Amino acid sequence: MRILYFSDSYAHNVMGTKRSIQEEIARRGNTVIYQDKTKIPDILNLIKAHKPDQAWIAHSFALLSPDIRRKAGVPVIGFGFSDPNGFKEDRLLGYSAYITNHYATYLKYKNEIPVFYNPTACDFRFHKTLYLERDIDISFIGVERHPYFKDEYMRMKTVNFLERDLGIRIMAYGQGWLGGKIEGMKFLEVINRSKIGLDLQDEESPLAHRMFEYSACGTPVITRERAEVKSLFIPDEEILTYESYDDLKEKLIFYLENPKKLETVGRKAKDRCLREHDIKYRVDGILDFLDEVFQ
Repeated sequence: MRILYFSDSYAHNVMGTKRSIQEEIARRGNTVIYQDKTKIPDILNLIKAHKPDQAWIAHSFALLSPDIRRKAGVPVIGFGFSDPNGFKEDRLLGYSAYITNHYATYLKYKNEIPVFYNPTACDFRFHKTLYLERDIDISFIGVERHPYFKDEYMRMKTVNFLERDLGIRIMAYGQGWLGGKIEGMKFLEVINRSKIGLDLQDEESPLAHRMFEYSACGTPVITRERAEVKSLFIPDEEILTYESYDDLKEKLIFYLENPKKLETVGRKAKDRCLREHDIKYRVDGILDFLDEVFQ
């Protein structure tokens, strides 16, 4: 299959989902013709020039007109990697099918056009156990100030409160934090050196890539309790969950004092990723879905 693949370099150096999908599709013998997202407005000319079987818009905030979709002459597949953040309902009008990372979005729109639920994943070609000393009690990787949260400063406040109440330093990395942005091997080393990966999300947040990246390295993750989390990991066996700040604080204290329990959770999390959450399984699902829709 020839795929015209519009995307960007976001999380490229930590094997983000967009890159992982692109490389896994190509690894299976398909021809992937990469185009930067800035070329989306020229999609009709690029389809004419490259003659793909399908055009994939692997960029969450792209909007195509129904007229462009009709003139494309091939299926145009939209991807939502940040749903429901920034989701606009008219986005679906520009696509022949839509692939979302968010289960509630799938349920809401599955009867309007063909929609497939595709949660994020790890990629064992990059995410791996390095067997380093776990000399970081808790690490957090992600932007400090999140524009889509009900309280955009929630992460900063939570980290500050935890450092005060636990009496330890949380190693935080990403835009806005003193640790700054980390990529490549530094990113992987921080995960592998951590005893716990802290995942701070809002109630309606999509599942974070970090859940799977830490888990793939055998590092336990603690995240907000949500039905979508429990559909992919077993709470307190493969992932740790919390319902409130006090719950989060108490669980961090308990597990830091019980390293053997943490080790067990991390091992089981990695095993679950090996069985179900590597990018190859996600691509299997995407291709099966598209075959069924466009056979």
